[in-house]
Amino acid sequence: MRATALAPVSVLVFVLALLAPSPAVSAPSPVTRDHLLTSADYLVAYPDMRDPSRIVLRSPLFAPRGCDDQDLLVRGTSRILGSVSPSVRRRSVSLIDQNVVRFASVREAKDLLQRYRFFSKRCVGDVDTDDGEGGAVRLKNRAWFPPSVGDQSAGMLIGWFQRGSADWRRVLAVRVGRTVSVLDVSFTDVRPPKDDVVTLGELAAERLG
Repeated sequence: MRATALAPVSVLVFVLALLAPSPAVSAPSPVTRDHLLTSADYLVAYPDMRDPSRIVLRSPLFAPRGCDDQDLLVRGTSRILGSVSPSVRRRSVSLIDQNVVRFASVREAKDLLQRYRFFSKRCVGDVDTDDGEGGAVRLKNRAWFPPSVGDQSAGMLIGWFQRGSADWRRVLAVRVGRTVSVLDVSFTDVRPPKDDVVTLGELAAERLG
């Protein structure tokens, strides 16, 4: 008889457990300046960089959408941009942008890297377009599959040719957990050397870890 008397109490406890609100999932902490590369970090890869100026903004990332290299606006749960502009010389680094974006889940972070991998797999070739002001431009989209950096990495290479001048961008996306660093390194005249960009990617991964 005692077991029968306790049964309604057990049922009530079970029902209350089902109705209780699930514990709130804490939002990921926002990314900050501490997650960005420093001027000293850039000089490790480019010791000859002259008079670099640096700005930091809470700017979204413009990521590939299909074969358009900067067509998708990516905000994540938080984001920050560091941009470094040295004095421009021929055949040298002219601009480095680093976007750091934190997502609500690892899956979202992986999806972003997949966009860069898709670009290098499916979008290789020359594209004739314009600069938005009527000037003719030829884009040279090239594949780049960087070595493993962080938990996951992906990349792409794009040349911009206009009026006899050339600018190349080598892009390296590095994921650590649910945070992604995207380095966009521009050179005048020549392709940015792979090893230097990977060095920056490794330093970026250390700051995200």
